Amino acid sequence: MKQKETIFPIAIGTYGLGASRSESWTVDNREVIVNEQEMNALLYSYGNGQNYLETSYIYAGGQTMKFIAEFLKRVDRNKLFITVKIENFVEKREDIENQLDQYLKILGIEYADSILLHTPKVSKIPLEDSYGELQRLVEIGKSRNISASNLNIEQLKMITETLNINLFSFEGLYNLECKQNEDVGILDYCKKHNILFVNYQPFRRNRTANHNYPLLINLAEKYKKTQNQILLNYYVKEKNIIPITKANKPEHIKQNLAAFDFTMEQEDYQQLNEFRCEAFDKLEVDWLDNGGIPIYKFANQVE
Repeated sequence: MKQKETIFPIAIGTYGLGASRSESWTVDNREVIVNEQEMNALLYSYGNGQNYLETSYIYAGGQTMKFIAEFLKRVDRNKLFITVKIENFVEKREDIENQLDQYLKILGIEYADSILLHTPKVSKIPLEDSYGELQRLVEIGKSRNISASNLNIEQLKMITETLNINLFSFEGLYNLECKQNEDVGILDYCKKHNILFVNYQPFRRNRTANHNYPLLINLAEKYKKTQNQILLNYYVKEKNIIPITKANKPEHIKQNLAAFDFTMEQEDYQQLNEFRCEAFDKLEVDWLDNGGIPIYKFANQVE
């Protein structure tokens, strides 16, 4: 079983992979579509040690799962840490196992390395029952770990302290402009309880760099790096979190990997720590997802 210390500092994001038509083949009378450029990028990531792979069957309308299944035929599955997400339509506990069984069947694997609810809202049963079922699936060997995503701090504490579940990782929003998970104490809680914080939208789909904040421009010039490399370096070396990056070209992955061959001065990290985005700070997260802006949609509220 993989330990947290063996996880590569950049996670492999699979959102949207497999959506582009290039070559196709048929499996069980169904067409499977692969884009060789994306496949080569994934193989390049794998070859350079990236091993935390997250996915969901809702990505690209299901094409991503088929794409990853083909990828897994070309690599050593045991070198990967595969996290799968339980999505909508959980009305009873058995629905969670049924979804996991579908993941295992489509991917052609015997177990998931970790399983999580994409958000609490995907399940109509109480959160404690959902995570109790995830624990049962670990006990019977269908998943080796449990992770979490898009919880508020009270929900996170309930799972770890009331249910006594040891979470492997927490997938949550964090980037230079959106520090709400840090503001409410989730980053610190994860660090204190040895839970890997894996941040999605680390570049806000390149919108952060497109703003050309003077701080990022100056740091990029100072260290002869791109703005995104400055951000990756900050997340990993200062915040001790693992960014999820989707790169569909090997050259983009090379740029990502080059983000760790330098260390910034502490005063520069501190400037990044203190940076706030007024546009996002004016917005409020609806942590209970009751009709406001949920945390998983928060990063998309500002261009």
